Parts: sequence; structure tokens; C-alpha cells
Amino acid sequence: MLEIRPESAFGRGYEVLVDGIPVARWSSRIWSDGGEVEMAGETFAFRSGGWGRSFEMLAGGAVHVEAHRSGGRWTITGEGGTYELGRPSFWRGKRQLVSGGRVLGEFRNTGFRGGLTADLRDVPLPVQVFTGVVVLTLQRRQRAAAASSSSS
Repeated sequence: MLEIRPESAFGRGYEVLVDGIPVARWSSRIWSDGGEVEMAGETFAFRSGGWGRSFEMLAGGAVHVEAHRSGGRWTITGEGGTYELGRPSFWRGKRQLVSGGRVLGEFRNTGFRGGLTADLRDVPLPVQVFTGVVVLTLQRRQRAAAASSSSS
């Protein structure tokens, strides 16, 4: 079970656990998408590009995992596989990771501070972590858009 949870109530760091064991840490940026992911003794840059329609996780200038949006779905490529991230329906806020037509897992929100969980046992760890960070980033964007529209 993948779990990504905030390290503190107002911080920008997230702890990433698999089956309760810490495997990575995401230090997000405050005012923009991106940050750094520390995993397996290596630091990866997590960044957004293409007007928010793509994400990459890089180390040493090489892309390890990437995501590109087409319509309402994201295509994720990395660790020798291609995955699709999308919503099962417009009305449901949860996102599913799919490969070859098979649902590999569903991301669920946890707590009021912005964590999430997903059971993705058949997915390589770097793809799990990357996809979880993408989902959290998309949720942050959605909350920011809702807040700005309600304040105007």
C-alpha cells in the first residue's frame, strides 16, 4: 500500500511509505509545481512543463518517468511500461492507474491535510511515487483554482 502524507500541518514536505516503510520524500515547491524527490539514496527533480500538461522526474539530466496529458487522461511512461491515469467518471474525484485495460489501483484522499493512498503492488516503485506526486500536484491545482474562483 502506497501512502503519501504531509510531514507537518503547514510544511511542504511529504513522506512516502510503502506498507508503512518510508521509501521516499517529496519536497514540494510552495508557489509552483515541482520540487525534489529523494528515493533510494538518489535525488530526482520533479518538474512541470508544457503549460501544466506534462510532468517529469529526472536525475542527472535523464528522464526516469514522465507524464503527458491528452484530454482528461494522463499517459505515464517509465520503468519499461506505459500507464494511463484518469478518472473513472467525471463525478468521482478519485484517479485510477490503468495498464493494458486493467485497473492497477485507485488513489484515495486521506485526511484533511492532503495525503493519499493507493494499492499499486504490480507497479514499479519509481512509477508509484511519481504518479502519487502527480496526483497530489493535480489536487493542489484543483484546490487553488476553486479557492481563486470562490474569492472573486
